[in-house]
Amino acid sequence: MFRLCNKYIFYTSCSKCKITSNVCLNLVFHKSTLSAQNKKQKLEKNICKFHYDALDIFTNTLILKNITKWNTHKLSHTNELFKVKSDSIFKLCDDTDLLIKYLQQCVDGYSTVTESTLKHFMLTMAKHGQIDGLILIEKLNKKYNYSIKKSALQLNFAEAYWTNDNLDSMFNIFEEIYPTESTKINYVLEPIINTIVKSRGIASVIMVSKFVNSIVIKYDNYHPMCTLWKYFFLSDLYNDNLEAEKLLRQNKDLMKYIQYLVPIITNYSLKKHNVDCVRRLMVILLKYNQIEIYQWVLRSLFEYYYTLGNVGQCKEIMKHSIALNIPITKKHQSQLINMVLKNKQPQQINKEVTETIFKLMF
Repeated sequence: MFRLCNKYIFYTSCSKCKITSNVCLNLVFHKSTLSAQNKKQKLEKNICKFHYDALDIFTNTLILKNITKWNTHKLSHTNELFKVKSDSIFKLCDDTDLLIKYLQQCVDGYSTVTESTLKHFMLTMAKHGQIDGLILIEKLNKKYNYSIKKSALQLNFAEAYWTNDNLDSMFNIFEEIYPTESTKINYVLEPIINTIVKSRGIASVIMVSKFVNSIVIKYDNYHPMCTLWKYFFLSDLYNDNLEAEKLLRQNKDLMKYIQYLVPIITNYSLKKHNVDCVRRLMVILLKYNQIEIYQWVLRSLFEYYYTLGNVGQCKEIMKHSIALNIPITKKHQSQLINMVLKNKQPQQINKEVTETIFKLMF
């Protein structure tokens, strides 16, 4: 049997008494396996007879990890991947080409891989967009009868397609598994749709629009469409704002779901001091007769200007609310009167006085 023996000697000193000691590690490299002859337990023996602390453990563990990484790197540059019986050497490996060779070796029956390691490899392949690697993982999952769900595999395929800018394949997968993985898909769609809208690519926008429409038609689920509408609406581009209006116009039930986004959009916009966005939102709410939520936005806008001490805008909001017969709270009315009267200590104003002042004011 082909055998190479390498001895590594590491010098270290005790962190307490400063006595220098050495640790000897013998690595034996067989054709079929790679092992540390002294094993991890020997590395973790006391460097100093009298002092043993957490730093010693950390140092010894780091030595073992670095040696493992070095040998993994060495294996990846050989012409032929040795028949490694254990998958532990690959756990720290991020070289997808090497991992694909190893997975193919497992498919061919020369090696085996545990389910936990296979799941780890699956995430690595998805992150790097390695479709071939995921196909091998799918085969091994069936071969060993592991419990990795098909939908979980499909989600990783979708991530790999996203990495490779293959939006069409990604959305096809999302559409197929949406009934079982809607929560996860809705979660990942947020950054994906945001990126697509910001990239301003016409083809990408067409694909995502087609996808959200399909989800509505097939599954009667408006969440992806609401997400798309939100990023169209929040966009700085006028054309994107028009697309948001178009979505509302073409989907009559969409407004029913968008109203739940209104508080989020309002608070986000006011924190950014983007009052124009809030005003556009109010126009849409009035257009679709969403009076209750419109009233909430109006109050939020009043509080925003009140915090800034902007008497003029607070008066305009109050005047606007009276004209539309959408009253704001008594608290806000008192706040406005105290601002106008420049009361240093805000006072509660009774109803009669409030009405009199408002008649004089407006």
